[in-house]
Formats: sequence, structure tokens, C-alpha cells
Amino acid sequence: MITLEMVDAGVKIAAGMLFSALVFWWYLRRHRTLDQKIVEDIRKRRELLEQVAANVGRVHHVYQQYLALATEFTRYGQHWPKSRRDEMSRVGQELVDVFRDLTEAESTLLLLGEKKLERALRIYGSKIVNLRRQVHAEKQQFSGEEMHSLDEVKREISQLRESFFDALSTRYMPRKAA
Repeated sequence: MITLEMVDAGVKIAAGMLFSALVFWWYLRRHRTLDQKIVEDIRKRRELLEQVAANVGRVHHVYQQYLALATEFTRYGQHWPKSRRDEMSRVGQELVDVFRDLTEAESTLLLLGEKKLERALRIYGSKIVNLRRQVHAEKQQFSGEEMHSLDEVKREISQLRESFFDALSTRYMPRKAA
């Protein structure tokens, strides 16, 4: 025979189960929303790092053009044709203009809290500026010491770019579970 106490206990158990189910459902829903926010934040960070890489890539492309002309210029000196000097001046100006992308990349890195990467990028840019100051279309000839210095600066720029992209790729790739 079912007593009033048994019905009361049954109702309390059912109410407890219903309340537990609602709390569990609310927890899962909230947890899933937080996971989606974390995934979205990671995706946005990766997009910004991709944008930084693209900006640095544009700067490096123009730098490579300038470097090719500068290398040719150091070989020919005064005997270099005026048309090539004009092209070097044009690419040099393009290099100055594209530095806006480098500044944008530095700003993005600071926004992401990547101060070491921003500092490395700033050093990379200053080395390119140093190279441009050493080699310009108005210069008439180069000494042996200047040629050696130019080769050293080119090597440093290459190493700085490589180390920057190594560090950027470690920030870009998600951490692997151990």
C-alpha cells in the first residue's frame, strides 16, 4: 500500500532529478558557449598573425627587388645605366612606401601582446633602412670596406627574417598536448 510518505518521497526525488537535470543542462550550455568563445579568440588571433606575416612578406618582396638592384649597382658603379639607376630610385621609394605595412604589423603585434616579436620586427626594419642608406642611386662608387659591410648587413637581414618567422610560427601553431 502506498502511503503519503512514499508519495512525498517520490515527488522530492523527482523534483531533485529535474532540478539536477536543469543545472546540468545550464552548465553544458554555458561551457559550450565559453569553448566557442575561446575557439573564436584563437581563430581571430591566428588571422591577425597571418596578416602580420603577409605585411612582412610584402616588405620583404620589395626589399628583395631593391637588394637585387643594389647588388647589380655595386658591381657596375659609375658604369651603371641611368635607366637602372632610375629603377633603383623607384624601387627605393616603393620600399619606403611599403614600410607602412611593417609599421602596421608592429602595431598588430603590440595589440596581441607580442612585444618580443614586435621588437624583432623593428630590428629587421632598421637593418633594411640601414642597407638603403648605404646603397642609393646617387652614390657613385663603393669601397671594399663598404662592399664587405653590405654583405654583412644582407646576412643579418636574412637571419633576422628567419628568426622572426620562426618565432611567429611558434605563436601561430597551437600548442601540442604532451
